[in-house]
Order: sequence, then structure tokens, then C-alpha cells
Amino acid sequence: MKILYIARTDTYRYYCNGINPSHWLYGAVEMEKEGNEVVWEEESQNLWNDYRLVRKYHPDVVFIPNLNLRNHLLLLFFTALHLMHIPVIAYLHHEPKVKRGAKACFYRLLLSAPKHLFFLSSKTMDETVKAGLVKAKKCSVPYWGPDMDFYNKVEKNKGKWFVSTGKENRDFDILIEAFRRTGAPLKIMTAKSHAGNDYSDLVEKCKDFPNIKVVITENSGNVYPQMLDAMANAKVLVCPLRKDKLNYCVGLSTIADAIGLQKPLIITRNQYHDEMYTKGMEIVDSVDDWVKAIEKIEKGQYNCCYSDISMLSCWKNMKRYF
Repeated sequence: MKILYIARTDTYRYYCNGINPSHWLYGAVEMEKEGNEVVWEEESQNLWNDYRLVRKYHPDVVFIPNLNLRNHLLLLFFTALHLMHIPVIAYLHHEPKVKRGAKACFYRLLLSAPKHLFFLSSKTMDETVKAGLVKAKKCSVPYWGPDMDFYNKVEKNKGKWFVSTGKENRDFDILIEAFRRTGAPLKIMTAKSHAGNDYSDLVEKCKDFPNIKVVITENSGNVYPQMLDAMANAKVLVCPLRKDKLNYCVGLSTIADAIGLQKPLIITRNQYHDEMYTKGMEIVDSVDDWVKAIEKIEKGQYNCCYSDISMLSCWKNMKRYF
């Protein structure tokens, strides 16, 4: 089977160079390992990009790991009107915000095009179906998970640090306060800014706390080895999420890291995280919850026992739809 993958190709280059795990490619590597021919092509805002790629490669399937309706408008529109006949299979990461009016009707038309839609969250899938934007029979949650081949090659040690490596909608204020109270060693690794989040004042905020170390990295995928080393040698991973931004499955990449590295994880409660992901993790809401979870782990009262999910098991759940 020839599969046309349309997304950011730098992620694939990082994978080929051993920098990033395969789950950042949402099953496309596993497709290739099974003997399928995967054509790796760049996503573009040019509306004719997909059409040209389909005409060039004549694939059996088009696979889009992060469906942006704007970038793939013509492909979806032509497919929905049966002007193009190549099956489209995609991951829809976010429920479209528009639910009523002409724009919602147009979204409904576009989302009728894919042969199948995968979701990272059961709640996102259910809300999208309930809004009438997609039909339930065309949707599933394959349980995206870590590339265990990648993580099994990583040397791991149990160090002293609680480590935060995320950059998307993180609540560092609650994290800093919790570690100020406990005095436990915290290492924060994040970008100076990301998707409207400004973390440029983190170093200043933490300068009076000797137990908190802040490392500002560049905002690109090639810094992952630096973060991976910190996580692999961490005592615990921590993922503080902004409660005003919990309208999708933010934090899932850190969950994949925790499962892959088999490290304890303290994470803000997010109703978009399926129990399959959060089983065995310390789920917190308030500063007091953070303090209790930190102290519990410091006392050794924690067993790391996660669900058996991986990118390979995810692909096994996906491939029936190809």
C-alpha cells in the first residue's frame, strides 16, 4: 500500500536521526515497518498543495496526522463532493469551535470527507459527534502511545530532580509555589515562549529559590535529546496545566514520556485525558494537592504501574481502517 503522509517533515528527519520517537509521527513509521510505502511530504497553506501531491504520487491512502481544516480544505472539499476518490484518514486533535451557522455546515461537509477520523481523547470524539460534525461510525480512539523501541534504548537513572519539560499552556506559578513550600528539587525546562505563552520571566521568578532550576531552551524539536536526558535521569516528571486551557488533551506528550520511561508523573487533572492514560499517575487540582503528591513521592510511597499502551498497539488499532 502506498500511503501519502502530509505533515511537518522535519519531525520525520528528527526521527531518522534518532532524535525523536516515532509516536510524534502518529503511526506512519509503524506503517512503513510493516512493508507499506510511505511518501513523506510537507503540509502547506497553499490550497492546491494536497491536490498536486495526490496527482504526483497516486497514493492508495492519504494520511494526515494533525488535520488542519484550513490547510487541507480543497482535498477535503473535493473528496466530500466525490471529485477525488483517494481515501483520507486523519487525526483530529481538537473539536472545531464553531457549532452553528453556515461555517458549521461547511465544517460538517469537510469532515464528511475522511474515511476515518482518529482522536486522542474519547471526550473530544464524543463532543465532536454530539455536535453533529461527524458520524460516530467513522471515529475511534486508537490510544496513541509511546515508541517503546525508542525508550527501551534510553539509559535511565533515578536522580533527585522533579522535572518539567512541557511548554504548551503550562501553569508554572502553581508549580513554583508547591516546590517553594516543599523545598523538593525542581528542574523546569521550557521555551521562552510558545503558542502565545510567555515564559520569559521564569528565571526571575525562581531566582530566590535555590531548589528550583530553570533551563530555557530553543523552541524546536531538536532540543528533545536534552529534555530526554533530564527526564531519563529524573526522580519524577511533573506536568502543571493551566486550568483555563483544559479544553483538549494538553499534556498527553508528557504522559507518553512518563509511560515510555516508566517514570512517576504528577499531572493536573484534565477531563480530556482518558483513564487508559492516567492510570497509575498522581492527579492533582490544587496547590495543596501538589504538595501532598510531592511529599508522598519523596517518602517513597509510590508505585509506577501504567497501562500497557504504545505506538505499536496504537497502530494495531489503526490499521483496520486503512
